[in-house]
Amino acid sequence: MKKLILFILFPLNFSFALEVKCDFEEVYQNSDVQQGFFLIKDKMLRYQYFDKDLFTIIFKNNNFYLINNSSKTVHKINEKTDYIETLIKIISDFPNIKDAYHKSEMSIKIEKSKNKFIKRVSINSEELNLSINIMNCKYKEIKKVYFRHFNFEEYKDY
Repeated sequence: MKKLILFILFPLNFSFALEVKCDFEEVYQNSDVQQGFFLIKDKMLRYQYFDKDLFTIIFKNNNFYLINNSSKTVHKINEKTDYIETLIKIISDFPNIKDAYHKSEMSIKIEKSKNKFIKRVSINSEELNLSINIMNCKYKEIKKVYFRHFNFEEYKDY
């Protein structure tokens, strides 16, 4: 459940035409580490863990879908989306990303890369203390097929 709470990190208005694929590494306070990648395109987000025992989250049309990485079962998420909604808000501020964000009892600090995109996100709240390192970002066209929650398509990095 802690992993789901984190995810749910990223209002929901991508008002930019950014297309990017980045790798991430989440480092939890207890030293657990999870890795994966995320894709952004046209008001859509795909946040996928590499671990087959975890999941992928798809955000599109203002809805969140949780897809089990091994069974590919899909569940619509309606609760505990504050964290991911906040991350979406931060990304939607690009290229004007602030150094800090506050929402309710959550404090988020941002470190930016040379190109002003996010390099590291530090999240502190009663429920979660976590750092997300973002690396290997590639700004390129991403096919819409990778944002389907039905007929789920494995991402192929060309």
